[in-house]
Amino acid sequence: MFEFLYRTDLLVLYPVVIALIAGSAELGNRLGQRARAAVPQADDEQPQDFGTLTGAALGMLALLLAFTFSIALARFDSRRDQVLEEANAIGSTANFTLLLPSPAQKPILDALRDYTRIRIGLGTTTDGPRFEADIKRSVELQSRLWQLAAGVAATAPQSLPTYQFVASLNEMNNVHERRLTALRYHVPGEVMFLVVCLSMVSMAFAGYNAGMSGAGRHWANLIMSASIAVLILMVLDLDRPTHGLIDVSVAPLEDTLAGMPQ
Repeated sequence: MFEFLYRTDLLVLYPVVIALIAGSAELGNRLGQRARAAVPQADDEQPQDFGTLTGAALGMLALLLAFTFSIALARFDSRRDQVLEEANAIGSTANFTLLLPSPAQKPILDALRDYTRIRIGLGTTTDGPRFEADIKRSVELQSRLWQLAAGVAATAPQSLPTYQFVASLNEMNNVHERRLTALRYHVPGEVMFLVVCLSMVSMAFAGYNAGMSGAGRHWANLIMSASIAVLILMVLDLDRPTHGLIDVSVAPLEDTLAGMPQ
């Protein structure tokens, strides 16, 4: 329901989020000033009560932000590890190919080069149809490699190099699925929407408390709102590899392609 948070451009999302949070703080501040004008100046119990509520709300927000940031960072690290794991699997498969009979080496290495080029671009574009097309092409190349492997195995079923090649090819396919899973899943949009809502509530309490105490703190609330918005959008950016500013490096796959045997 809230997946639009992962599809919307950050240049649009950031000003909207900061406006919502800062607007909540300003609204709370104005309401606090009105409430202060309506009660005796000597009555300071209400500001103290709202100070406690403000601290509790900000504490809950900090806890939720910490959890979501931790999850998003862990998923980012997982995607980075999957790239390295896939580069190693492709490189091992290419090396084992050199142990196969000479007629089988060239078509297998050509298919591996095409496969590596596709995997370099996988998940680095905002174009959804291209992402699906890359997946489809990857599966087609995997089928081609298995057909070539079956042909080699038919001619030398008891060969140790053939067994090693097939095992490495199987691991390469397994990494393919793990990497796709890491690219497709993220912190649920509902959780991020809850973070934004809790940020608005927390800053509204902070603004109300400032208004009740007689302190405007408009600039302080604005700076705090901008800081919270930056943290929220950093969590979103870490967890959306095809739409964000923080990219997972594919240098290991590029190095594998450059070093692949001719």
